[in-house]
Amino acid sequence: MAARDDRLLEFATERQAQYLEAIWQEGSIRAAARQLGVNFNAVHKGYQAVLRKAGSPAEVVPVEANAQTYVITSAVNATKAHAGFLRTLQLYCSLRGARLMVIPLRYQNPTNRDAKRDNEWWDSRLVPYLVSERTKIARDLIVLADIKTQPTAVNPLQKWQTVTGTASAIIGHPKIALKTVATNPGVPAKLVMSTGACTVENYSDTNAGASGKFHHTLGAVVVEVDGPRTHIRHICPMRDGSFIDLATKYTVKGAEPAPRADGLTMGDIHAELASPIVTQATKELAELIRPKVLVLHDVLNFGSASHHAKFFEKFRRHVSGTSGVLHELKVTARHIDLLSGLADKTVMVNSNHHDHFTQWLEKAEHALDMENTLVFHETKAAMLRAIHEGSYCDPFQYWMDKLMKHGDRLLWLKPGESFMRHGIEHGWHGHKGPNGVRGSTKSFATIGAKVVKGHSHGAEIIDGARSVGTSSLMDMGYNTDSPSGWTWTHDITYANGKQTLIHCVGGRFFRSDAAMTKEFAA
Repeated sequence: MAARDDRLLEFATERQAQYLEAIWQEGSIRAAARQLGVNFNAVHKGYQAVLRKAGSPAEVVPVEANAQTYVITSAVNATKAHAGFLRTLQLYCSLRGARLMVIPLRYQNPTNRDAKRDNEWWDSRLVPYLVSERTKIARDLIVLADIKTQPTAVNPLQKWQTVTGTASAIIGHPKIALKTVATNPGVPAKLVMSTGACTVENYSDTNAGASGKFHHTLGAVVVEVDGPRTHIRHICPMRDGSFIDLATKYTVKGAEPAPRADGLTMGDIHAELASPIVTQATKELAELIRPKVLVLHDVLNFGSASHHAKFFEKFRRHVSGTSGVLHELKVTARHIDLLSGLADKTVMVNSNHHDHFTQWLEKAEHALDMENTLVFHETKAAMLRAIHEGSYCDPFQYWMDKLMKHGDRLLWLKPGESFMRHGIEHGWHGHKGPNGVRGSTKSFATIGAKVVKGHSHGAEIIDGARSVGTSSLMDMGYNTDSPSGWTWTHDITYANGKQTLIHCVGGRFFRSDAAMTKEFAA
């Protein structure tokens, strides 16, 4: 029950006084809105306005237990909660009608002189939210609160990728990790992830303790149940506990519109096979977060003349009219024109499918391909001329400059060229790893710098390395009859430098009411 404070009535209008009385009587903003027959946002906005007039900090009002939004984090025993982050999480849950779930973890710190013999306790502020039972919160999502991972574990997801069957899983752990698990064809890939923590660092000065301290991350997982669909993303706070979720910034004092997102990295594009569902959902996401920079990987598919295409695939393309390289280049140009309008600047990352164009030009036998002969010889001549003049010609860029309406919006990265934002490297596609070997998220996790890469088509977080998914159709021919861990996943870099992977499910990256939060934060 929300504590009654009659002093607030002095600062309330007549209507706001009705809101206050209902909140105090019903115990939550949502219940008060239902009792008054008005919109939840109107009641909350009025309530916060009164608090501001009264000079009071934003108050946290309890929410009902049957919430369809969940915020899940973890807490280490015998350790204080991060006061600012906990307070902001409580406010967030109040605003969104969400249930806060804290998974308790156990850690024995042998070098803590202040530790009592009995350290089986958790910060009293967290006790009302502790959950220790395995909990199914959606049709396809299970919270593994009964599994107590070791807080210093290097790989918190190890051993737990299959325990929930085909359902996705959330595991409590101070280190944020995420992995997709392949499922049967036609079944969405499952996600297995860890939460981050709401408690401060408290580790031993041992080797394991030092590693645990380094990877300790304040954070939580937001789950939006949307009918049969589930939207999942991480939130990560600054040192003061404030954080950004989509277009809203949350602090201990309340909610406010967030600055424009710094960047949005889309899953691999493959323009000729781009999913119209993902394209539309990305437009809605971009309208909400307003990214300054859009980063694109594998924009050109080059299926029209790929060296991977065998005889029957080439004949299918010939019959369907999609074997012309110029035709695919025109389709790709139109798609980039569309996407480039979503941000101030669009960055084109050198990618392996772009390289297929060059590989096609390298082979002399393609000079006899009558359908594509004009493109072949014109492009090859341009590249030879550039080499002769001591410059560089990207064959893909050459044609986009000719075919696009808004080519001036693009920034083309040369092979190996860096593009850093907030200390995060966005210039590597991921097909080439350290020392030129085949790339993977794991190999990029060891280089020291934070990285957002593409190529693998499945979302993944390992230490400081993140992989986006794909923005293409899930069936690209070569993967038709195999289990798939592909996901429609983008990466957002917020204005404060924090990141989140965000997944398109059922044609949306977020539940519709998540966008409404921006309105009552204004």
